[in-house]
Amino acid sequence: MSGGGVPFTVAGLRAGAAGVAALAASVFAYGIAFGVLADQHGLDMMTTLLMSGTVYAGSAQIVALQVWTTPVPLLAVWVSTLAINARYLLMSAALRPWFGRLDRLSAYGSLFVMADGNWALAMRECAAGRTDAAYLLGGGLIMYASWVTATALGHGLGQFISAPRRFGLDFMLAAFCTTMAVTMWRGRTDVWPMAAAAVVALASEHFFPGYWHILIGALLGSAVGAWRHDHRP
Repeated sequence: MSGGGVPFTVAGLRAGAAGVAALAASVFAYGIAFGVLADQHGLDMMTTLLMSGTVYAGSAQIVALQVWTTPVPLLAVWVSTLAINARYLLMSAALRPWFGRLDRLSAYGSLFVMADGNWALAMRECAAGRTDAAYLLGGGLIMYASWVTATALGHGLGQFISAPRRFGLDFMLAAFCTTMAVTMWRGRTDVWPMAAAAVVALASEHFFPGYWHILIGALLGSAVGAWRHDHRP
């Protein structure tokens, strides 16, 4: 199967599933951390699984827990989630030249299970000339299953872990993002965009409430990367 000259095959699906094997293990650990934290914040098993299965955005879900109270402050949760997940606008836009030639079911079905890990690996595959678009879906399905399963397991373990920070579970978000940065590293050309994003994010954290510094850092880093790309010698 293909669309507009872009292959979308079972072979690509399998390659994507195999390609995220190592990342799926870290996603599993990340999912356990979220499940434990969700239990600590009073979410029942069904609510926790519903959140992971429909939202499927680990960093946004963990951030949402930080402002989760009873009654739920919907505006605060929405704004926090928007700030964290706005990066997917940039990520999906990067896929447009590739996925824009697929039929809607293949394109949007794949985007539902797009996460940082399988997106980074799929972009690397595309840059290497391996353009089977099913790679993103194959990796996404494995990561999705790993995430939801680990969420359930973590929630079950939550009743036995009274202090998640003692086990470093609160560090899982930072560790996962660092892993993604290493995976996406292409060489010295990435130094300036990453440095700009880090510096601006750290600086803006002191001036803007919530998690907007993540979006600001991402936008600035992307702008620097685009500028350097256009001014390559």
